[in-house]
Amino acid sequence: MINNNGSVWAVVVTYQPDLETLAVLLRAMVQQVDGIVVVDNGSGASALAWLAAYHTEVPFIVIPLFDNKGIALAQNVGINRAKVEGASYVILSDQDSEPAPDMVEKLKLVAEKQLAANVPLGAVAPIYKDAEDGLLSGFVQVGFFGFKRVGCEESNRVVEADFLIASGSLIPMATIDVVGGMDDELFIDHVDTEWCFRAKSQGYRLFGACNARMLHSLGDKRSKFWFLRWRTIPHHSPFRYYYIFRNSTLLQSRSYMPFFWKLADFGRCLRAMAYFGVFSPVRFACLGMMYRGFRDGLAGRVGKMP
Repeated sequence: MINNNGSVWAVVVTYQPDLETLAVLLRAMVQQVDGIVVVDNGSGASALAWLAAYHTEVPFIVIPLFDNKGIALAQNVGINRAKVEGASYVILSDQDSEPAPDMVEKLKLVAEKQLAANVPLGAVAPIYKDAEDGLLSGFVQVGFFGFKRVGCEESNRVVEADFLIASGSLIPMATIDVVGGMDDELFIDHVDTEWCFRAKSQGYRLFGACNARMLHSLGDKRSKFWFLRWRTIPHHSPFRYYYIFRNSTLLQSRSYMPFFWKLADFGRCLRAMAYFGVFSPVRFACLGMMYRGFRDGLAGRVGKMP
């Protein structure tokens, strides 16, 4: 572990993880941060036993929740523990990400440069390489024509983004103190998007560091289809569409979510309905969950799916 001023603590949320993949993440992260908090979201006794045993090889703090409380609540638990431990920054991580050996160092350099220039820093994130197809992600900006991905033609480029994925994001603890933590009412899906736009609405800025890299598994099958241009659409388990559609509906009513994001996300939901309603082998399950999510979003229902 490093031990510099401006300490960085990693918060890793686990839920029924692949243990070999998790071990790779923890080994890579422990060399780069001052401490690691693993928050387990009800993975069961065998996963907790593995974490307890692996702790003898790689030091980290384990906080078991014993039930699936959702990604947002688990992240908040980890953030709060990191704050108690004296963290100046937290870096969030999914269980199936793998940071490059110098990822945290490069993120922190960008963060410190922005803070030294009195930039109100929300978060800095790496560019991620898709573990499935090897493609680099780019960073997302929202415009009149929807979501635009800005690439990294120059390796040292720093890109201003409108929102970042949570995994790999380095966030100053001082920013969290003002903006607040993750919205645990959303449970899962759009949690990082909501936080990013909430931060931006309070004047904070988000950046992508092109020279900071992370291997990241999206974990879902994907298909390409043509609608005005070639698009990639991920295949989720049907229950995920409940949260995607419910949270999209909930966020439509929030004033700090930008109009063009709302428009683009509404179009994305319509395309998902059309695509999975025709091509999915479990189309009725998917459509049923989409309907339930939309209905519950209109009703203002939050938290875990009933």
